[in-house]
Amino acid sequence: MSSIYTFRPIVKDQYTAARSYFLCVIGLLFVESMLRLPAFLLSLRKSDLGSAKHLQRHWTATVWLHKLSTLPSLVPFLTHHIIPSIFRCLVFTGLNFLWGWNRIRYSTDYQLYGWLTIANAGLALLFPTRTNLFSTVARIPSPILLMYHRWAGVAATAHASLHFGLTAQSYIRTKQFDVVLENIRIRVGIMAWAALALMFLTSIRLLRRRTFELFYYTHFIFLVFIGGALYHAAHGPEFLLPGLVLWAIDRIVRFWYNFRGITVKSVTQYSGNVTKIQFEGAKTVSPGQIAWVQIPSVSLANWHPFTIASAPGDEVGTIAVRALGGYTKKVQQSSIIPVSEPKCSTDRSPHSSSTTTAIPTRLRLDGPYGVGRIEWMQYPVIVLVAGGIGITPGISIASHVVKYAMARMAVETPPGPQWHIHLLWTVSDTSHARWFEDELINLAEPCARPNAPVSLDVTIHVTSHIVGAAAAMGRREGLEEENGVGDDASRRYNGPGEVRGGRPNVLKWFQRVKEARAGLDAAVNICGPRSLMDDARRAAAAVSCRGGLFYVEDEEFEF
Repeated sequence: MSSIYTFRPIVKDQYTAARSYFLCVIGLLFVESMLRLPAFLLSLRKSDLGSAKHLQRHWTATVWLHKLSTLPSLVPFLTHHIIPSIFRCLVFTGLNFLWGWNRIRYSTDYQLYGWLTIANAGLALLFPTRTNLFSTVARIPSPILLMYHRWAGVAATAHASLHFGLTAQSYIRTKQFDVVLENIRIRVGIMAWAALALMFLTSIRLLRRRTFELFYYTHFIFLVFIGGALYHAAHGPEFLLPGLVLWAIDRIVRFWYNFRGITVKSVTQYSGNVTKIQFEGAKTVSPGQIAWVQIPSVSLANWHPFTIASAPGDEVGTIAVRALGGYTKKVQQSSIIPVSEPKCSTDRSPHSSSTTTAIPTRLRLDGPYGVGRIEWMQYPVIVLVAGGIGITPGISIASHVVKYAMARMAVETPPGPQWHIHLLWTVSDTSHARWFEDELINLAEPCARPNAPVSLDVTIHVTSHIVGAAAAMGRREGLEEENGVGDDASRRYNGPGEVRGGRPNVLKWFQRVKEARAGLDAAVNICGPRSLMDDARRAAAAVSCRGGLFYVEDEEFEF
């Protein structure tokens, strides 16, 4: 009797247990919202942004807690998670174990896992929509919602497999399996489980990244799962219909977006298999937002996400496509981009490593979407670390800060709030620095004006070459000669900042930023390869102290 008592569920009624679990996860989202919503509301009071210039002093306990939350995980197989995400995962997993605790003695006990399957499926439906209420109203960043979506999907698959496996084993043991299969409700339940298992298999990281289209379109069989679950379970609508309604609203909004007139202004190809497209007809509302793009000449079915590299409110938006996967390679090779000689008006140098088309191509754009973790204008120091094409969110953030700072300068009498932007960009070849040369020049010009409330410091590392002594002193000509490209003007970077050879010492670079901006808090954006992101996180944690903390937001582009 004692063993049976030990394994008794904490709530006897299984339906109530599933409802309690559902509400606990919603409570986790409420906590997530309270971590960010106050900062967003404060940012709406623009007069408070002036507090960003004051020196900071933090408690020692706050500093150490911040360091722990900034460091990447030390667990080898979880290197893509930071400690707060591991904590979230442990809490979410613990809730599944807590409410799924069961004696597993009678066949009726197995129904608990069926209820938890439906509860997790209902949660998974709430999180992934692009026009998500949890993002727009509660200000929970989209990457965090997608984490909860994946975890709920895994939990739903695990509970469904337990429910199906234990029930089938019981019927096989009692020789009733053939009889039970004659019940259409059971057959529909098995069909729903099979649909869920197929979605889970195609969501495995390796398959998702290599065959994104398979992952994306297979996910639409969630409708098969929902239909089967609603027929199989008596109280399924309570868990599933809220997410299904939000999904339907999201589809209506996205369908409406299809009728917007997106006008392509220019399409430019660069060395390094990068195609940059500038367009009109859709504006971002916050920096670093994502848009899903379809190019009919490439594919009528495929939509792929790209970061918009322009400031909120800009009339002309920019996306950069690098040929890394099947779809992006088709964009690069497509005949929609005829090669022609660039016009002088579109190039700042007499020679160029890019080619510009004079014929606009058709483009459909869904979005922009996304809520960031950081309110950038509340921090006096903005640190941007990028690898390769991961520069796109950094360009968007820098453009937003410069645009806002100069707008304040026009209506305020200096001295007002001051912002300092530090950009570290690593590229594999000298010519790749030209991808956003024009944008960096446009950013540097207002920062160089007298009494400008914003400064820009750019450091570019060319990782495929070793720099000589002249380049180490910041002379770009010396770098080009050392790399053997000094005679190729089309490969030269003519924008602002310092160009160096070799991989950067990220920690030393952060230390220099800290020394230059002593006593100020900093907001950090990282986008690039996992090794660069982990190095930047370690560096941000190392330089954080009582005199200033480095708050990190990262974006992984290895999609």
